[in-house]
Amino acid sequence: MKNKNRLSIISIIVAGLVFVLIYGCKKEEEPVITVISGGNKHSMAVRSDGTLWAWGYNNESQLGDGTTTDQNSPVQIGTDYMNISAGGSHSLAIKSDGTLWAWGANADGQVGNGTLENSTTPVQVGTDFKKISAGTAYSLALSSDNSLYVWGDNNYYQLGDDTRTDKNTPVSSGYEFEKISAGNMITLALKDDGSLWTWGWDGQGVLGDGIDENNTTPVEIGSDYVALASGYWHCLGLKADGSLWAWGYNDYGQLGDGTNITRTEPVQVGTGFMAIDAGWAHSLALRSDYTLWAWGYNANGQLGDGTRLNQALPVMIGYNYNFISAGGMHSMAVKTDGTLWVWGDNSKGQLGNGTTTNESVPVQITLP
Repeated sequence: MKNKNRLSIISIIVAGLVFVLIYGCKKEEEPVITVISGGNKHSMAVRSDGTLWAWGYNNESQLGDGTTTDQNSPVQIGTDYMNISAGGSHSLAIKSDGTLWAWGANADGQVGNGTLENSTTPVQVGTDFKKISAGTAYSLALSSDNSLYVWGDNNYYQLGDDTRTDKNTPVSSGYEFEKISAGNMITLALKDDGSLWTWGWDGQGVLGDGIDENNTTPVEIGSDYVALASGYWHCLGLKADGSLWAWGYNDYGQLGDGTNITRTEPVQVGTGFMAIDAGWAHSLALRSDYTLWAWGYNANGQLGDGTRLNQALPVMIGYNYNFISAGGMHSMAVKTDGTLWVWGDNSKGQLGNGTTTNESVPVQITLP
């Protein structure tokens, strides 16, 4: 009887040890990617552990790693980040405490640190911010109270302050918005009532107001919008009912309306969408069923459909995608399982797969 009791106690102890080994010592879940952003020829991502990673072209220190050396694989830049935006040759980021950081090209003051010298590593340029958008050579940010701050190149009124004077530090514009998108020489913004506003250069109808004239301050062009995206010379807008609208330059079919006709006002190009983004001359969108669609310029494979042919109508690229980002001539997306996929131009390593070979279909990459 004593032997049986002894065996029973040993069995309980062994079972307990097994339970601890399996469950008590279980590894923490691997961090997943929470934010991605494609710039002109560089890319960035933030993981759930707050680490910031960058790769691609680095001629003006847009990666923020303290060098001007291109990187064809992701390198860690810092920690405690929660939001990012990759511009032409500069980058913006917000940390979890609301501080705003910038680095890279600064000839037009787009870094915002009060100088015109490039910054090789992130420098703090503000506090209490929640949203950012980096354009070709200018920057936008929303503070916690939705006040819009602007800085950088203003030659085409893209800062919206009724001047053509560049700013080398963040300056309050006097306007309040809910969402923002900086493009090449045009800016889009949404108010909390769904009204869409644009300003800056109006070549190719990119302001969407039907008038061939620059806007020096914000002008309302539509209502009931929930998302927006500025490309180089074309724009996208998403309405609350899931309808997708586009306007501007259309020589490559980047508007997605089946033509190559430039539109000076928004035209509807589809329904059932939930996310959008615009590159140099291509467009990406997610439908509510998590399918990924692309259209426009495709010489570098940036549409991801396995060809180099331009597409004037949206074509489906794949399933189970969760969020997207269109770079200059490359594309990025994260699937519902948290994996990161890239395709398109890779001449400067902006795909991050260790090569400089273009890809015409999505390929998976893994952060270190």
